[in-house]
Amino acid sequence: MAQEKTAQQELEHWNTVELDSAEVARRASVLILDFEAHPEKYTDPEALSSPFSRIVGLFQQPTVKEAAVTLRAEALPALLRLYDARLREWRKAGPREGYDSAASDLLFALKIFAMYRGEEALQRIIDAARIPLDADDYMWSVILSALVKAEPEAAIRVAAALREPLPPGFIAVALLDMANTLAREHGVTSHPFDTARGRELLQAFLSDEDPDHYGYAHSAAASLPFLTDSRELFTVAQEHPDVAVRMEAAWAAASRGDALALARLQDWSKDPKTRKRAMTYLKELGSPPAPVPEEELPRLDAMAEMSQWLEHPSEFGRAPDHLEVYDHRRLFWPPTNDERDVWLLRYRYDDEEGTSEEGVGMVGSVTFALFGEATAGMPPEDIYALHCVWELQQEGDKRAPKERTVEAGRKLLGLQ
Repeated sequence: MAQEKTAQQELEHWNTVELDSAEVARRASVLILDFEAHPEKYTDPEALSSPFSRIVGLFQQPTVKEAAVTLRAEALPALLRLYDARLREWRKAGPREGYDSAASDLLFALKIFAMYRGEEALQRIIDAARIPLDADDYMWSVILSALVKAEPEAAIRVAAALREPLPPGFIAVALLDMANTLAREHGVTSHPFDTARGRELLQAFLSDEDPDHYGYAHSAAASLPFLTDSRELFTVAQEHPDVAVRMEAAWAAASRGDALALARLQDWSKDPKTRKRAMTYLKELGSPPAPVPEEELPRLDAMAEMSQWLEHPSEFGRAPDHLEVYDHRRLFWPPTNDERDVWLLRYRYDDEEGTSEEGVGMVGSVTFALFGEATAGMPPEDIYALHCVWELQQEGDKRAPKERTVEAGRKLLGLQ
């Protein structure tokens, strides 16, 4: 006879279940209500996450609309009550240093409130920003992004409620990004930073010399077209040390008809380090990029693709100091089963101590750099071979060898 599951095991099981029907969601709701009535049954001192966090996670698991509707009707009121109780505990415990698991749980619940919305859910988001609840946690960006994605009208209400006074810390940055999205994509004309205090805060973001805060300056520059008086802010943004901020400021000015700013964006479209971003801005403005000789265009686009990949926060976080084409050829490429142009790009990053880091990446199929495996001193055929095997392995292709070797890749490419 099978042993009956404990409450902890039952919750762990449900955290792996897709809520793919109203009936399944109804059963999950029963579990949530039981947790509210008997939380002690679900406590597991050895668990990495709290049972509250696991209960909150159930609200992310609907895969069909009917399941989400059922959870909203039958379980969301319980989550609101559970949140209130946990918030009272958090406030009673007082300030704490370092990672705050209770605050993390509460912010997770606020994300769910943003997804499911409703009067009571939105009010809790507003109240949490006012407290403030862990004002410097990045989760605030996730919460407000989820809100504007789910229902712009709800986001407008939250933005209006937090306009005066503006919330502190990173909550203000997340609010700024949400307001910019509302203005840019949904035509909302009332911006919460279009106040004396708002412009003062934008000035502070644009003047901050800490590279870790350049993202705040970028958000500030993005708001400029939507303010009634932003002339001084434009001047500061256009002189910012980070090119991404200057480009955002140029887009903002060009959107107001500034021909010189538009010309700057077109110039940036000729530089591989800025081409991708400049092209995005120009497309939004309905303007063409700077003309480039047709024979140079593939090379420029390949370099721009590699630069953008390297600039991603999960890679180097900025454009390389040096970038050049190492090799270009047309190959039959097994991962895509077609003949195509492929490129290898050498890059180099310099630091303040005078040392540098070099590498090589590939463009033409999946843009990627095999850090520490494919090096700038290797023959190009060997690098293509490694990338070919890597890509097949990523796709789970039956042709992929178990070990990634140059020999296996050369064989696949017919470069033996």
